Amino acid sequence: MLHGLNALCRAHEFKYFDDGHRGAAIISGVYLCRDNEIEADVAETIAAIIDECWVNTELCAPFPDEDSNPQLLRKVVDCMSQNIEGLREAGHNIILPSLALRAFCDVPQAVTTSRVTGICRLIESFTAKDVPMDEDFELPSMDEKAIVAEFILDEFVKCTERFQGRGQGWSGHLLTYGQALMDLCEQGYAGLASQAQNGFRLYIRRIRIGPKETDKQYDEHSPTDLRPLQLGYWKERGGDLHLGHKLKYPYGFYGLLNKARDSEIKRRCLEVAYRIF
Repeated sequence: MLHGLNALCRAHEFKYFDDGHRGAAIISGVYLCRDNEIEADVAETIAAIIDECWVNTELCAPFPDEDSNPQLLRKVVDCMSQNIEGLREAGHNIILPSLALRAFCDVPQAVTTSRVTGICRLIESFTAKDVPMDEDFELPSMDEKAIVAEFILDEFVKCTERFQGRGQGWSGHLLTYGQALMDLCEQGYAGLASQAQNGFRLYIRRIRIGPKETDKQYDEHSPTDLRPLQLGYWKERGGDLHLGHKLKYPYGFYGLLNKARDSEIKRRCLEVAYRIF
């Protein structure tokens, strides 16, 4: 967990977008194993892959020894609030720091001045960009977790269909963005989650129009019954994590799936999940 926080808080010094992903992936991998029923040796296998890919890099190096101060988290929340308008690089101004907030709560000794300064610099790096969008709509109330989760999962299934052959990045980030809002609520930041809904709504309006004519074409993943909670998935798919979507997408997927109650929505999601895994 600490390696992931170090990476997130140092990402702005390198490639803020790519390296922010890597830090978030480490944290996502920890929570993927902690929040779900996984097969034997999955956690150890994921940890070994993370160690091999990132832990010994400069990105994850220790921060200076400093006194911790949980009150500093207010600076992170304030910075997110001040950099929340518009759709900022597919919502990574929310996706990445929301994971940091959750991890800081579990590792309070990591809440130091230099780390908090670093995560705030990362948040400030994301800028709003104009993208084509579908018509506006209303999101379900965040108070109804199951309904919100089912809404997002339904959008996810439709998104994977729209973007077949054009890459599934929009589909996967719909899950991590939606789960980020859930995480904020569960960590006691409901007001911030409410603010973040505007950007999330813009994201959904973007994905509803599908790919642009100029979007690159990509081969779809081959169908498989293996899933990230199974050891066989990690043995078959290999250990190249690249930006870490192999950890981030499952974290968002299962986080939302566990909150949903509608069995038909869950069945449909599991059928198409191979497209992002």
